[in-house]
Amino acid sequence: MKDGNSKIPDPQVSASKVEIARQTFRWDIIRSCLSGLMDSGWRIFALLVVTRYFDGTSFAKALVPAAFTIGLLSTPIALFYLPRLRLQTSKLCSINYMISGILFWVASLGVDSLWLFLGAGTAAAAVLAQQMPLLIHIYSTNYASGLRGKRVAYAISVSITIAPVFGWFGGQLLEEDLSQFPILFQIMAAACIFSGICIYKVPSEILQRSPSGNPLTHLSLAWKDKVFGCMLGMWMILGFGNLSTMPLQIEYMTSDEYSIHATNTQIAIAGIIIPSTVRIFATSIWGHLFDAFNFFLVRAFTSAIQLAAILIFFFSDTMAGIYIGSVGYGLAMAGGNVNWSLWVTKFAPPGQESDYMTVHSFMTGVRGLVAPFIGFYMLNLISIQSWATIGSLLVALSIVLLFPISRLARR
Repeated sequence: MKDGNSKIPDPQVSASKVEIARQTFRWDIIRSCLSGLMDSGWRIFALLVVTRYFDGTSFAKALVPAAFTIGLLSTPIALFYLPRLRLQTSKLCSINYMISGILFWVASLGVDSLWLFLGAGTAAAAVLAQQMPLLIHIYSTNYASGLRGKRVAYAISVSITIAPVFGWFGGQLLEEDLSQFPILFQIMAAACIFSGICIYKVPSEILQRSPSGNPLTHLSLAWKDKVFGCMLGMWMILGFGNLSTMPLQIEYMTSDEYSIHATNTQIAIAGIIIPSTVRIFATSIWGHLFDAFNFFLVRAFTSAIQLAAILIFFFSDTMAGIYIGSVGYGLAMAGGNVNWSLWVTKFAPPGQESDYMTVHSFMTGVRGLVAPFIGFYMLNLISIQSWATIGSLLVALSIVLLFPISRLARR
């Protein structure tokens, strides 16, 4: 029974919130549809270009998957200074997309220069990585807590609908002539710019300035909030196992040492088309699981699929086996994206979601920057299957750690 002081919700305010959520969802869907090209395009095609067109060194190859994480490392600094612009969060996202679009276009000019291509492309991917803490601020403000998983999962699903088509087109284009790769990055540049226009339309609040004078002050949440800190440790182990092996997929499919000799189209199928297609159908299911079930159970299930995918992919000596591994990667990536994007909303106090996400993004940047370089370096010492085994064991360890952390969270 409610007491006499309980406030009755204002119907106009409720209606306004519903309309804001609808506008956010509408424009975010269009943005997601376009922005899906950037992740798959950079992660697969850039690595393919560095490997086969430029015959790049291990350092150059490792820089491609490290690009996004370089941006994640700088998110605490960006989130400290961006509020000084006194702009709505969606406007800040729009600026980031525009800058990334220009940089991808500059990268497309690097036909004769590996470092022009890699430098501009790495900077573009790093700027794109600044988006997630900004988007989580929009999602946590504009979406009700019980609908975030479904709404964000649907947006992620839409974001990868174009990826299989883009993957097939890109694979065929590079099969015909590898020097035509600038076309792909010009498409990515255009997608960035249109994504910026769409996110500009999303209603949002002005990003509040941190009261602290230190841009790294939010990192203290890692030890002030014990459960959050333990979760960051779990993510570190999981991410290291995954991020040190995933970039080796192209190496495994192209190197003469492993006798796969995949064509550019086969690489596009295994790296983009299959996992993206699986993610289209699986992401909404993961979004429902995120909303409806215990987070620790959902995260453990996702990691178990990731573990199986690593082993199947790198222990297969035929393209058929690699394709099966790619299905596993697609399932794990679908669940991983939902969990990664929204888990802080289950742990952060109301209003502090962006602060928690900033710390999470920074720690993701730390492991994402180091892991690919170690993965490529270890190929000089042990076989790719041996390193895949080590990576899968790290994923297994992260699953085991979820159980004591869940007990700590219940206290």
